[in-house]
This record gives sequence, structure tokens and C-alpha cells, in this order.
Amino acid sequence: MTQQNDPSLPAEPAGALPPGTRIVTTAELFGGAGEIVVLHNGTPYRLRITRQDKLILTK
Repeated sequence: MTQQNDPSLPAEPAGALPPGTRIVTTAELFGGAGEIVVLHNGTPYRLRITRQDKLILTK
């Protein structure tokens, strides 16, 4: 996992994230796929990358 102080990540404004917040890149999360399923309280949610390179989360 990527840490908040990783120099390859864009700098966040001071105070934008609480200390210790875990940051994950989409490359790490998706592993080259265009869509993943996230389970939240037993309910599957689809997270996908659009053609316009945006993220869409659907139930």
C-alpha cells in the first residue's frame, strides 16, 4: 500500500486528510481491471473507471 508521504503522489493541502489516513491508488486497487466489487456490510457495490477516467460507484 502507498503511504501518505509517498513522493509520487500529488501533495494534499495541509490538514486535508487526518493523520494516518491510508491512501490507495486506483492502479493498486483495480490491478489493471476496469471494475471491482466492494462489499460493504454484505452488500456488493460496483466501482468502475469510466471512459472519461472518472470513478462511478453503483449498488
